[in-house]
Amino acid sequence: MTVEDGSVISRVPVPKKLRRKELKQPDQFVGFWTRASEAAAAWAKARKRALVLGAATAATVLVGSLAISQVTEGRALRAAASLERVRKIAAADLVPAGAPPKDDGVPHFPTEKARLEGTLAALDAAFTSRTPLYNEAMLIRSSLLLDLDRAPEAAAGYEKLLSDKLDQRLRFAAREGLGYAYERQGKIKEAEAVFAKLADEGGGAFYKDRALYHQGRLAEIGGNRTEAARLYQEVLDKNPTTSLRDEITNRLAVLEIK
Repeated sequence: MTVEDGSVISRVPVPKKLRRKELKQPDQFVGFWTRASEAAAAWAKARKRALVLGAATAATVLVGSLAISQVTEGRALRAAASLERVRKIAAADLVPAGAPPKDDGVPHFPTEKARLEGTLAALDAAFTSRTPLYNEAMLIRSSLLLDLDRAPEAAAGYEKLLSDKLDQRLRFAAREGLGYAYERQGKIKEAEAVFAKLADEGGGAFYKDRALYHQGRLAEIGGNRTEAARLYQEVLDKNPTTSLRDEITNRLAVLEIK
Protein backbone atom coordinates (compact mmCIF):
# COMPACT_ATOMS: atom_id res chain seq x y z
CA MET A 1 0.00 0.00 0.00
CA THR A 2 1.25 3.53 -0.84
CA VAL A 3 0.32 6.35 1.56
CA GLU A 4 -0.06 10.04 0.71
CA ASP A 5 3.64 10.92 0.97
CA GLY A 6 4.63 8.16 -1.44
CA SER A 7 6.07 5.80 1.17
CA VAL A 8 5.10 2.17 1.12
CA ILE A 9 3.55 0.17 3.92
CA SER A 10 3.93 -3.58 3.49
CA ARG A 11 0.63 -5.36 3.20
CA VAL A 12 -0.09 -7.22 6.42
CA PRO A 13 -3.08 -9.54 6.86
CA VAL A 14 -5.42 -8.49 9.66
CA PRO A 15 -5.85 -11.27 12.23
CA LYS A 16 -9.36 -12.69 12.20
CA LYS A 17 -10.06 -11.70 15.79
CA LEU A 18 -8.70 -8.17 15.41
CA ARG A 19 -11.24 -5.38 15.83
CA ARG A 20 -10.67 -1.73 15.00
CA LYS A 21 -12.36 -0.59 18.19
CA GLU A 22 -9.85 -2.51 20.29
CA LEU A 23 -6.89 -0.93 18.54
CA LYS A 24 -8.23 2.56 19.15
CA GLN A 25 -8.18 2.13 22.92
CA PRO A 26 -5.12 3.38 24.83
CA ASP A 27 -3.22 0.38 26.08
CA GLN A 28 -3.44 1.28 29.76
CA PHE A 29 -6.56 -0.90 29.66
CA VAL A 30 -4.52 -3.90 28.51
CA GLY A 31 -2.79 -4.05 31.86
CA PHE A 32 -0.74 -1.78 34.08
CA TRP A 33 1.19 -4.68 35.54
CA THR A 34 2.55 -5.89 32.19
CA ARG A 35 3.79 -2.43 31.20
CA ALA A 36 5.28 -1.73 34.61
CA SER A 37 7.08 -5.06 34.57
CA GLU A 38 8.47 -4.41 31.07
CA ALA A 39 9.66 -0.94 32.03
CA ALA A 40 11.33 -2.13 35.21
CA ALA A 41 12.99 -5.06 33.44
CA ALA A 42 14.32 -2.83 30.64
CA TRP A 43 15.63 -0.30 33.15
CA ALA A 44 17.37 -2.93 35.25
CA LYS A 45 18.90 -4.68 32.24
CA ALA A 46 20.27 -1.42 30.87
CA ARG A 47 22.11 -0.76 34.11
CA LYS A 48 22.82 -4.34 35.22
CA ARG A 49 21.42 -3.60 38.68
CA ALA A 50 20.61 -6.51 40.93
CA LEU A 51 16.99 -7.21 41.77
CA VAL A 52 16.89 -7.09 45.55
CA LEU A 53 13.62 -8.74 46.48
CA GLY A 54 13.70 -11.39 43.77
CA ALA A 55 10.10 -12.68 43.79
CA ALA A 56 8.92 -13.44 40.26
CA THR A 57 5.83 -11.27 40.14
CA ALA A 58 5.07 -8.01 38.37
CA ALA A 59 4.76 -6.17 41.67
CA THR A 60 8.15 -7.25 42.96
CA VAL A 61 9.83 -6.70 39.61
CA LEU A 62 8.52 -3.15 39.82
CA VAL A 63 10.09 -2.65 43.25
CA GLY A 64 13.13 -4.87 42.71
CA SER A 65 15.77 -2.13 42.61
CA LEU A 66 14.81 -0.57 45.94
CA ALA A 67 17.92 0.04 48.04
CA ILE A 68 17.56 -2.34 50.97
CA SER A 69 19.74 -0.09 53.15
CA GLN A 70 17.00 2.54 53.20
CA VAL A 71 14.49 0.37 55.03
CA THR A 72 14.61 -2.72 57.15
CA GLU A 73 14.37 -5.93 55.17
CA GLY A 74 11.29 -7.07 57.06
CA ARG A 75 9.31 -3.89 56.35
CA ALA A 76 10.35 -3.93 52.71
CA LEU A 77 9.24 -7.53 52.27
CA ARG A 78 5.92 -6.86 53.99
CA ALA A 79 5.35 -3.91 51.67
CA ALA A 80 6.21 -6.06 48.67
CA ALA A 81 3.75 -8.69 49.94
CA SER A 82 1.08 -6.00 50.21
CA LEU A 83 1.68 -4.98 46.60
CA GLU A 84 1.47 -8.61 45.56
CA ARG A 85 -1.86 -8.96 47.35
CA VAL A 86 -3.11 -5.86 45.55
CA ARG A 87 -2.05 -7.43 42.25
CA LYS A 88 -3.92 -10.63 43.09
CA ILE A 89 -7.10 -8.73 43.95
CA ALA A 90 -6.85 -6.81 40.67
CA ALA A 91 -6.45 -10.09 38.75
CA ALA A 92 -9.04 -12.13 40.69
CA ASP A 93 -11.91 -13.72 38.78
CA LEU A 94 -15.22 -11.90 38.84
CA VAL A 95 -17.82 -13.80 40.84
CA PRO A 96 -21.52 -13.00 40.22
CA ALA A 97 -23.62 -12.06 43.23
CA GLY A 98 -25.04 -15.18 44.86
CA ALA A 99 -22.39 -17.51 43.41
CA PRO A 100 -20.37 -19.75 45.76
CA PRO A 101 -17.37 -17.82 47.15
CA LYS A 102 -13.85 -18.76 46.11
CA ASP A 103 -11.45 -19.87 48.81
CA ASP A 104 -8.21 -18.40 47.46
CA GLY A 105 -7.43 -15.81 50.11
CA VAL A 106 -8.49 -12.68 48.23
CA PRO A 107 -11.85 -10.94 47.87
CA HIS A 108 -13.83 -11.35 44.66
CA PHE A 109 -16.26 -8.91 43.12
CA PRO A 110 -19.23 -9.18 40.73
CA THR A 111 -18.17 -6.42 38.29
CA GLU A 112 -14.99 -4.91 36.90
CA LYS A 113 -15.79 -1.55 38.49
CA ALA A 114 -16.31 -3.15 41.89
CA ARG A 115 -13.04 -5.04 41.53
CA LEU A 116 -11.14 -1.86 40.71
CA GLU A 117 -12.70 -0.07 43.67
CA GLY A 118 -11.89 -3.02 45.94
CA THR A 119 -8.29 -3.03 44.73
CA LEU A 120 -8.01 0.69 45.38
CA ALA A 121 -9.42 0.27 48.88
CA ALA A 122 -6.93 -2.53 49.65
CA LEU A 123 -4.05 -0.37 48.43
CA ASP A 124 -5.13 2.63 50.51
CA ALA A 125 -5.49 0.45 53.59
CA ALA A 126 -1.97 -0.97 53.25
CA PHE A 127 0.09 2.12 52.44
CA THR A 128 0.79 5.45 54.09
CA SER A 129 3.47 8.02 53.31
CA ARG A 130 5.79 6.28 55.79
CA THR A 131 5.35 2.81 54.33
CA PRO A 132 8.21 1.36 52.27
CA LEU A 133 7.45 1.31 48.53
CA TYR A 134 5.00 4.18 48.97
CA ASN A 135 5.88 5.74 45.62
CA GLU A 136 5.38 2.41 43.88
CA ALA A 137 2.00 2.07 45.56
CA MET A 138 0.97 5.58 44.53
CA LEU A 139 1.94 4.79 40.95
CA ILE A 140 -0.40 1.82 41.02
CA ARG A 141 -3.07 3.95 42.70
CA SER A 142 -3.03 6.46 39.86
CA SER A 143 -3.36 3.64 37.35
CA LEU A 144 -6.41 2.32 39.19
CA LEU A 145 -7.96 5.80 39.21
CA LEU A 146 -7.40 6.01 35.47
CA ASP A 147 -9.13 2.68 34.91
CA LEU A 148 -12.02 3.97 37.03
CA ASP A 149 -12.40 6.94 34.63
CA ARG A 150 -11.17 9.34 37.30
CA ALA A 151 -8.60 10.87 34.98
CA PRO A 152 -8.18 14.25 36.75
CA GLU A 153 -7.35 12.48 40.04
CA ALA A 154 -5.01 10.11 38.23
CA ALA A 155 -3.23 13.03 36.54
CA ALA A 156 -2.79 14.76 39.90
CA GLY A 157 -1.25 11.60 41.34
CA TYR A 158 1.17 11.19 38.45
CA GLU A 159 2.12 14.87 38.57
CA LYS A 160 2.88 14.63 42.28
CA LEU A 161 5.08 11.60 41.70
CA LEU A 162 6.97 13.33 38.90
CA SER A 163 7.60 16.32 41.16
CA ASP A 164 9.52 14.03 43.55
CA LYS A 165 12.95 12.50 43.08
CA LEU A 166 11.90 9.20 41.56
CA ASP A 167 14.34 6.73 40.07
CA GLN A 168 14.18 6.34 36.33
CA ARG A 169 11.98 3.25 36.06
CA LEU A 170 9.28 4.90 38.17
CA ARG A 171 9.57 8.19 36.30
CA PHE A 172 8.96 6.38 33.02
CA ALA A 173 5.82 4.67 34.29
CA ALA A 174 4.53 7.88 35.91
CA ARG A 175 5.18 9.93 32.77
CA GLU A 176 3.45 7.41 30.53
CA GLY A 177 0.50 7.28 32.92
CA LEU A 178 0.29 11.09 32.94
CA GLY A 179 0.14 11.07 29.15
CA TYR A 180 -2.79 8.68 29.25
CA ALA A 181 -4.53 10.77 31.92
CA TYR A 182 -4.24 13.90 29.78
CA GLU A 183 -5.46 11.99 26.77
CA ARG A 184 -8.52 10.73 28.62
CA GLN A 185 -9.39 14.34 29.45
CA GLY A 186 -9.10 15.37 25.83
CA LYS A 187 -5.87 17.29 26.46
CA ILE A 188 -4.17 15.91 23.37
CA LYS A 189 -1.44 18.56 23.05
CA GLU A 190 -0.45 18.02 26.67
CA ALA A 191 -0.48 14.25 26.14
CA GLU A 192 1.74 14.58 23.06
CA ALA A 193 4.26 16.65 25.01
CA VAL A 194 4.39 14.15 27.87
CA PHE A 195 4.72 11.09 25.63
CA ALA A 196 7.49 12.78 23.63
CA LYS A 197 9.54 13.08 26.82
CA LEU A 198 9.61 9.30 27.28
CA ALA A 199 12.52 9.10 24.86
CA ASP A 200 14.52 11.44 27.10
CA GLU A 201 14.43 9.09 30.08
CA GLY A 202 17.65 7.46 28.87
CA GLY A 203 16.46 3.89 29.18
CA GLY A 204 17.44 2.67 25.72
CA ALA A 205 15.33 1.34 22.86
CA PHE A 206 12.37 0.39 25.04
CA TYR A 207 11.77 4.03 26.01
CA LYS A 208 12.38 5.43 22.53
CA ASP A 209 10.08 2.83 20.96
CA ARG A 210 7.22 3.72 23.27
CA ALA A 211 7.69 7.44 22.70
CA LEU A 212 7.42 7.00 18.92
CA TYR A 213 4.55 4.53 19.32
CA HIS A 214 2.52 6.99 21.35
CA GLN A 215 3.24 9.79 18.90
CA GLY A 216 1.99 7.54 16.10
CA ARG A 217 -1.08 6.50 18.07
CA LEU A 218 -2.08 10.11 18.75
CA ALA A 219 -1.48 11.00 15.10
CA GLU A 220 -3.80 8.12 14.17
CA ILE A 221 -6.46 9.31 16.60
CA GLY A 222 -6.16 12.81 15.13
CA GLY A 223 -6.80 11.44 11.63
CA ASN A 224 -3.25 11.90 10.31
CA ARG A 225 -2.85 8.41 8.86
CA THR A 226 0.28 9.21 6.87
CA GLU A 227 2.18 10.50 9.90
CA ALA A 228 0.91 7.64 12.06
CA ALA A 229 2.12 5.07 9.51
CA ARG A 230 5.48 6.81 9.24
CA LEU A 231 6.03 6.80 13.01
CA TYR A 232 4.91 3.18 13.42
CA GLN A 233 7.23 2.09 10.61
CA GLU A 234 10.09 4.06 12.14
CA VAL A 235 9.81 1.99 15.31
CA LEU A 236 9.98 -1.25 13.33
CA ASP A 237 12.87 -0.02 11.18
CA LYS A 238 14.96 1.16 14.13
CA ASN A 239 14.23 -1.79 16.37
CA PRO A 240 12.90 -4.89 14.51
CA THR A 241 12.75 -6.87 17.76
CA THR A 242 10.71 -4.28 19.67
CA SER A 243 8.19 -5.64 22.17
CA LEU A 244 5.64 -3.43 20.42
CA ARG A 245 6.01 -5.21 17.09
CA ASP A 246 2.69 -7.10 17.19
CA GLU A 247 0.73 -4.04 18.30
CA ILE A 248 2.30 -1.85 15.63
CA THR A 249 1.83 -4.46 12.92
CA ASN A 250 -1.86 -4.65 13.80
CA ARG A 251 -2.22 -0.88 13.74
CA LEU A 252 -0.53 -0.66 10.34
CA ALA A 253 -2.92 -3.31 9.06
CA VAL A 254 -5.92 -1.31 10.26
CA LEU A 255 -4.53 1.87 8.69
CA GLU A 256 -4.24 0.02 5.41
CA ILE A 257 -7.89 -1.00 5.27
CA LYS A 258 -9.36 2.34 6.42
